[in-house]
Amino acid sequence: MTRHLRVKASALAMAVWGTACDAPGELRQALPAAEFLFAAGDSTYWVRSGGEGMRVRSAPILLTQVDGRLFEIFIGDDGAEYPDASFATARLWARSLQARDSTLLFADSTVLRELTDWRRRHPQQTEIDPTDEDVVDDPQTVVQDDIEILDVHGPYLTFEHLLNVDIDGGPEHIHTGRRYVVDVRSGRVMSLGDLLGPKESAGVAARARASLTQLIDSIRTAGNGGDDRAAIAMETLDTFTFDSTSFGITDLAREPAVAFMVPGRGLDGEALALHLPAIGVSPPVWWKPVKTTLPEWSADSSIVRWDRSSYRIAARPSPDGDALALVLSSRSGVGGQHEWPVATVGAPAYQLIALESPPLDSASRAALARAFDVSTALDGMVQRARYRGTAPRSVPEAPSRWRLTSHRVTSNPVAP
Repeated sequence: MTRHLRVKASALAMAVWGTACDAPGELRQALPAAEFLFAAGDSTYWVRSGGEGMRVRSAPILLTQVDGRLFEIFIGDDGAEYPDASFATARLWARSLQARDSTLLFADSTVLRELTDWRRRHPQQTEIDPTDEDVVDDPQTVVQDDIEILDVHGPYLTFEHLLNVDIDGGPEHIHTGRRYVVDVRSGRVMSLGDLLGPKESAGVAARARASLTQLIDSIRTAGNGGDDRAAIAMETLDTFTFDSTSFGITDLAREPAVAFMVPGRGLDGEALALHLPAIGVSPPVWWKPVKTTLPEWSADSSIVRWDRSSYRIAARPSPDGDALALVLSSRSGVGGQHEWPVATVGAPAYQLIALESPPLDSASRAALARAFDVSTALDGMVQRARYRGTAPRSVPEAPSRWRLTSHRVTSNPVAP
């Protein structure tokens, strides 16, 4: 985020109310009873359908369901701006909608600690309004960290934390990045053993180490053979050290997988990340309810769908792949096969949380409505929700399946 844009985050949402597309009475009656949350693009859509028609509401909110409870996940920002110093930090939170309480999932104290020390050493400095157009965009001291939410699977959230410390006249600069999995219910950082058991986790770690060795060997071979991109990558290969705790949960064809991020360092000290190919694992017990929320693609990738007991949700990509046309259809077979358009949403599709079985009680529905209201009304509050945000700046890669990215956080404006 730029120095100007990071301090203030605003949220926009829409509410769409409609009936069954002005269909005749018998078709309106055939509209299946359904209620679900659909996450796609940068929003979550709350859809309710039945005999009275269809209601669709959207908000820039990230939700997950665990044991029948809904949790909102969001990031809070804090920091301060001075004429020649910028401090910005992020904290990761989960809020139980029904209980209205929040749990701190992750926070790094480095930024606020350095801010306190900087204020002690510069007592005459006065904070500035970071939205002022005359603010210098190249401060000499920049201490920032950032959190990027990558994925959520039921109780477990995967994110990356990036820390950059550049203090004018201070100690050696710090640029680090790491991947975590955390339990949204408690804030507990999960290990491979916690998620998969000791035997499976040991096998996954061994396969990841072998994958890293193979990839490094292939990069060296390509670089020595004259590949320019591989030759550039070779300059930093010795800095990459496998860390079995730097991983995330992902999915391959609706089955669980583990994706490791191997931290490294650039020639100028900036943080680099080597992303290894995801490794499939045996489904643990907690995966079963997660699988039903994940999209199932057709063989030709022309449609993605979720099948429930009485209805089906399907999404058809636009020609450019940037949008999805969401439709609802009945699986009961009563009155023939009909489809009702729900909405056109941004791609990609992430998850569908069914709410009709068991049905939401009145208290849970009120809590969900309140969360959507708050999210749509956010303006100027230091809070944001992101899901699989924009990837960091890429650096040249070797011709392989691995991905190498730079994780430097900068206060300078960056073109999109």
